[in-house]
Amino acid sequence: EQAQAIFKSWFVDFEPFGGIQPSEMQFIPLQELCKVVTKGTTPTTLGKSFTSTGINFIKAESILDNHSIDSSKFAFIDEETNALLKRSVIKANDIVFTIAGTLGRFAMVDNSVLPANTNQAVAIIRPDETKVTPAYLYSFFIGNWHNEYYSKRIQQAVQANLSLTTIKSLPIAVLKNTTMNNYEKLVSPLFALMKNNEEENRRLSKLRDTLLPRLMSGELDVSNLDL
Repeated sequence: EQAQAIFKSWFVDFEPFGGIQPSEMQFIPLQELCKVVTKGTTPTTLGKSFTSTGINFIKAESILDNHSIDSSKFAFIDEETNALLKRSVIKANDIVFTIAGTLGRFAMVDNSVLPANTNQAVAIIRPDETKVTPAYLYSFFIGNWHNEYYSKRIQQAVQANLSLTTIKSLPIAVLKNTTMNNYEKLVSPLFALMKNNEEENRRLSKLRDTLLPRLMSGELDVSNLDL
């Protein structure tokens, strides 16, 4: 919420600029600020199968409403399949965005979910860091900048979807480097805190999943604990 409030202050209300849209602000299509905007492929279209372990395969349901990635909902592929799907190999600081089925869920990838790949229901957005930083670009999604633009361009088929052309065309406000750096100094600590909270939640969930069966089976005795 704090990150959303800062975004609104800067890019909707223009508070740092006296309430007036700054003349330096340009609107650049997302594609021009990225090295990659692509999507994945289902392994079965290549005659490959999922495996019980291996490379993490992020499906749309792995990406949650709170912008975290749920590793318990991963599928897996082997190294050979991952190499065949090299177009959609995911890297740290990529933004993953659901474009089919449940639309508009997104998260920023960190090393904890790598190595990873994905399918055609998920777009991969990889910022060109010579133009914008990952944190700067991600803040436009956190700030819901994309909502109205994308919602007007949803395609209805067997299931609702967004085309990569639509994803790529989203106009992003770009400022002078010094101004963007000042903005990023405000939001980066908030994103770091969000990521730390996600990691703590994952740790606690793992601890719960480990301890609960032992408690239920009586293997772990807590009757003598002073609570």
